[in-house]
Amino acid sequence: MKLITQASQEAPFQVKEGMQRRLLSYGGSLMMAQFSFEAGATAPWHRHLQEQISYIVSGEIDYCVEGQEPVRLTAGASFYVPSDVTHRVVAYAPSVLIDTFTPMRDEFINP
Repeated sequence: MKLITQASQEAPFQVKEGMQRRLLSYGGSLMMAQFSFEAGATAPWHRHLQEQISYIVSGEIDYCVEGQEPVRLTAGASFYVPSDVTHRVVAYAPSVLIDTFTPMRDEFINP
């Protein structure tokens, strides 16, 4: 359980080149994380048991769902990812997203 966090004080985890994750608050069945993307970075196609809601703090991304056309999103937009849906993000500018997950993603706590 992590009740209070300051993103700038959390150590970044290098997900892949151009993409970092900072684990923010979590507890019970809910988790929040911050993802930072360099321009041109692409999150790999993936899916997970957890439901996810993402909020674009800054930047410009394509939200991609397997089998559908990408949707271009900018700061202030949000999107929902149902459980077990294959998806990814492509960053067109330096971008910051806040992601919430339920239930928590245990692999983020112990990478």
